[in-house]
Amino acid sequence: MHCYIQELQMKSSNSIGCGKELCVTTTNWTMNEVPYTSYGYTYSEDRFERPIKTAYKITLHGKSYRNNKGQVTKKQHHVTTIKYYDLVDFSWYDCVVNSKIDDIAEEMGIDYDLVWEEIAKKLDALQDKINAEFEQTEEYKVKETHDAILREYRVKKHDFAEMYEVRENEYDHCYDIFGKLRNKEYFEKIKRDYKARKEYEEQSRSYQRDYQSNYSYYSGSYGTGSLNSGLSTEKEKEYYKKFYRTLATKYHPDVSGDGEAMKFLNKLKESWGI
Repeated sequence: MHCYIQELQMKSSNSIGCGKELCVTTTNWTMNEVPYTSYGYTYSEDRFERPIKTAYKITLHGKSYRNNKGQVTKKQHHVTTIKYYDLVDFSWYDCVVNSKIDDIAEEMGIDYDLVWEEIAKKLDALQDKINAEFEQTEEYKVKETHDAILREYRVKKHDFAEMYEVRENEYDHCYDIFGKLRNKEYFEKIKRDYKARKEYEEQSRSYQRDYQSNYSYYSGSYGTGSLNSGLSTEKEKEYYKKFYRTLATKYHPDVSGDGEAMKFLNKLKESWGI
């Protein structure tokens, strides 16, 4: 079994080159009577020409045999035909139908993996050759520049979303693909909203800390005497004495029958310092 590549010439290249420029687009809309603007991108209508008209017919040839005329020939199996620029825009793997390789391998009585190995050996070399040629063109250099801009744009969107804790598309309401600030007012709103959220979160944490501190303060005072901290004036002690007398009268074991309540009250008395 052998894989053969036959060059063909088409009437046209049948392929459109990439746009020569990367352009900013602006989209305006209104939601709930609030106007919005978003900045996207597109490629210019002025595109690179692709003059090469070559295509490649890929066939697999099996064992030799004699036809009905007594001539020695080989059984041929057409795998696919790939255009030159298909190998620029895609991988050759995308141009081959797996099920067709299955059928050819079965018909030839050859292991599926061996068929793929033979095809890959030839098409990998062909693709490397074409890619090397295309990398010398102006179209490739411009496309690389565009791709670098778009990669940086996606990184900035991601970082923006993480910094201000918003969806990534919020970046597109403020900046274009080149990182130019287009809508300062909307950006200031995002910053204000972020600051307000952080202040609210800090207030919530502060409230929670105060709540826990107060809870610990009062719940821990029963056996530690912490309630007396900062409350030691004579007037306050008089209040404590009145509280104690009132509660002792109500919760004395002879009255309430609850000895635990009186023990607890005596702990309070000690913590109050009276």
